[in-house]
Parts: sequence; C-alpha cells; structure tokens
Amino acid sequence: MRPTAASARGAISRSAAFGLAALLFVSALGYWGVATYRKVQMHKAVSALVRDSSERLTAALVLEIEAVTRLDEHAQEVDRHVIELREMSASPDRPLAAAAEEYLLTVRQILREQAASNRYRLQVEAADERLREHMRAAGRRSAGWIAEAVRAKDRVEKSYFDYRVSSGALERLLASYPSARKKMSAQLAGVSLLADESVEAARKRTLASSKRVAASVEQARQLASVH
Repeated sequence: MRPTAASARGAISRSAAFGLAALLFVSALGYWGVATYRKVQMHKAVSALVRDSSERLTAALVLEIEAVTRLDEHAQEVDRHVIELREMSASPDRPLAAAAEEYLLTVRQILREQAASNRYRLQVEAADERLREHMRAAGRRSAGWIAEAVRAKDRVEKSYFDYRVSSGALERLLASYPSARKKMSAQLAGVSLLADESVEAARKRTLASSKRVAASVEQARQLASVH
C-alpha cells in the first residue's frame, strides 16, 4: 500500500520535531559547557587574587613597626586585586564574587590601617621624646621655654589622637576578619587563608600596644604640666 500524503506529512513532522529536539539538546550542552568553563576560569582567577592577598596579610602582620613603606606596598597591591576582581564578570558565580570582594576589602583595610597606625605610633614616640628632652631643660624656664613646652605637648596630643583613631580602626578590622574568612572559605574550600588565630594574636598585640602608648602619653602629660 502506498503511503498517503497525510502519513508522509506526519513522518516529516516527527522527523522535524526530533531534529529540533536534538538541536536544542546540543545547544543546551554547549551552553552548559561554556558556563562551566567560565565558572572554572573565574574560580582560578579569584583563587589567585585571594591567595596572594592572604599571603601579603600573613607577611604584614609580623613586620616591624618601621616597615611602613612595605605595608603601603602590600595595601596597594591588594587594592589592585580589588579593581581586577571588580572588572571580572560576576555572572558565572555571584556568591563567590561577593565573598571575594568582602575578603579583599577587609585585608586591604587592615593593611592600610596597620600602616597608618605604625606611622602615627612612630610620630607619637618622636614627639614624646622631643617633649621629654625639652622638659629636662626645666632649669632654664622662660616665657619662650614655656611656649615651646606647650607646642611640644600639643604635637604629642595630635600624634596620639591620630594614632588612637587608626589603632582603634585596625583593632575593629582584625576582629571582623573571621567573618570575612568564613564566607570566603565557604566559596573556595581549597584556598589557603590566614588562620583566625594568627589574626586574633595580631589584634591582641594591637590592644597591648595601644595601652603602652596611652601610658607613655599620660606620663608625658604629667611631665609637661606647667604651673
């Protein structure tokens, strides 16, 4: 029996449907493959930025107080990492991008405030020493001597105010690090990040340093009392 026109059209329609379904399936596979590739590449790029930032933070927290320039360099490099991250497309993995930005910004600010805190602490120490030297010449008091004592004390107070602000900001940032690290670890389980314990130790050193500087400044205030 010869096939009717209707049955022929039906066969063609079924063939077309199968062909369309196959095309859609191949397209979906292709899209999934591209999306997976983009996500993998993004993970690699973000991992490199985060890892380098963590290593810089690790090195920075054990630097001597005089290494302000080196701290500034670390902060500038992490700032470039932030810019690079923001230039990436977040679409392959938005949660990863958000966690990475929070982590990088936290590290960058820690480095900045550590540099500022160290810089102001050195200024406090220098101003304190100049004031003490001036006060040791108390036997030669005069109107000019008293005026200079007041100026020297004011320099100590200004430097100490700047130090207290930056040191307080540094302590708060160090306290916020575990939260940023936890979010980052949840998105990049394999990346090595500076341990919370190391950052907590740095936070305690910051608090101890603040107390020592406060005690020294208080001694300078008492020494500079002019009656």
